[in-house]
Amino acid sequence: MAQAIGAMMQLLLQREASFRVRPTPAAAFKLPFTKYNMGRDPQKVRDPSISSSPLPGKSGLGDAVVQGSIESILDLRSIGHLLALLLGVPTTGKAVTKQPTNVTGVTAQYAQSAAPAGAGTLTYVSAAKTLSWKAQGDATAGTAVDVSAGGTFTLQSGTGSHALTVTVNAGALASADKSDTDIAVSTALKCHVFPINLGVRPSALLELGHLDTGTYYRTLGAKINKLSYDLTAREQNITLDVLAGDETEYATVHDAAPTAYASVRACGSGGVISNGVDATLGTIVSGTIEINNNMTGYPLVDGREGYGLIDQGELNIGGKIKTIFDGAGAYQLARTSTSTRLRVGSTSVEGADTFALYWDIPNTELVEQAVPKEGKSGLFVELDWSAHRDTAGSLPVVTLINDVAGY
Repeated sequence: MAQAIGAMMQLLLQREASFRVRPTPAAAFKLPFTKYNMGRDPQKVRDPSISSSPLPGKSGLGDAVVQGSIESILDLRSIGHLLALLLGVPTTGKAVTKQPTNVTGVTAQYAQSAAPAGAGTLTYVSAAKTLSWKAQGDATAGTAVDVSAGGTFTLQSGTGSHALTVTVNAGALASADKSDTDIAVSTALKCHVFPINLGVRPSALLELGHLDTGTYYRTLGAKINKLSYDLTAREQNITLDVLAGDETEYATVHDAAPTAYASVRACGSGGVISNGVDATLGTIVSGTIEINNNMTGYPLVDGREGYGLIDQGELNIGGKIKTIFDGAGAYQLARTSTSTRLRVGSTSVEGADTFALYWDIPNTELVEQAVPKEGKSGLFVELDWSAHRDTAGSLPVVTLINDVAGY
């Protein structure tokens, strides 16, 4: 039999309606990948029996489990399928392609899916510290919303289902009345908004196919436990840690006509780390992000091998940032244990459009580290960061902007 060639592999993904139950093969997606270190561990058990022989007995088959890692480029189209497994299925709205400039301290996140495309008006009243929104074509704005506490708010327009969601940094709000009349809601670009909660994560079928040998390793019950990547790498690549139910070898492909996207790859030049408002964090040289579901797999007493239960743990979002050392910026925030908003993004220009993935985290703790003081050139400091809760219940806003209709 001929040797399998790496270039002839393909990786299919399709979400399951029920854990470890093969979905109907009609909606699989072909994913880009660079490494597939997933497989079945038989967990064999040695035979300790004494049997008048210098050799041990043949080991027995234990309760085989499937887990491992997958590496891929950060493709701003297909990443939506992976984020849906990591966090949950997103809701889809319309992307906002022109941010406020006069109304400071405000980030327009997305508009409702029914909102009209075109330029809407965002108005800030300083005395009351309120924001109001009037979508393109609407006769009036919706009810003004008090944003003095900061956080994420949904601003209704004069017509229902035309809302705009914004994130406000209260300390950066203007001291006078301001408005922007050109907040652009896109015609073509979608904004997929992923949930942040402790809900049961979706599972999926994964199939690693060797098309040249006709061998297909099909995994059921796959769940993404962890996703991580370097935001400033020249070409951004992601690493996924996966737990799964079982893996079986087949001679036929799960879906002979999977959907495939033309990849739009995020790169270091599109990597952004800031507080979403200004340069308070200082000069950032590099950064990473890791999202960890802290899942645990449990074999069940159900007559089937592998993990019959994959338990959801506490969600952790964190990483590292490296800045120049000047005694200020992010280092000073860490030293004084002052939390900050952190807006982490990866972008790529696709024709006239900009695709993007943003993690907008309202409360981030920076952890002080000793500054390596050596050599004669400039000094740098590396800090750990992690998202944390607050008394207002503010949660991160995770948005993916692209031209995919939905996930």
